[in-house]
Amino acid sequence: MSSNDITLLAAERLEAALERLAEALEARFAAMPEPAPAPPPVGPGTAPGDMVPRAEVERLAARLDEALARLRTLLGDDAGSET
Repeated sequence: MSSNDITLLAAERLEAALERLAEALEARFAAMPEPAPAPPPVGPGTAPGDMVPRAEVERLAARLDEALARLRTLLGDDAGSET
């Protein structure tokens, strides 16, 4: 098995895991009762109505961007042009 095959298998496993995660979250949210409105968080980096501090979301987005960049590098330069 060539290294390219291993990379493609890893990408397929990642896609399958993301699909399972999406299905699990969808089922979980469908089963949850409507929550009572929570007060907005107070503190630096939050805006009125934010449920999660904006800084935390930005850190998570940066980590996801880094992971996607590494995956694109492993798959080759043309992998990023598909999106």
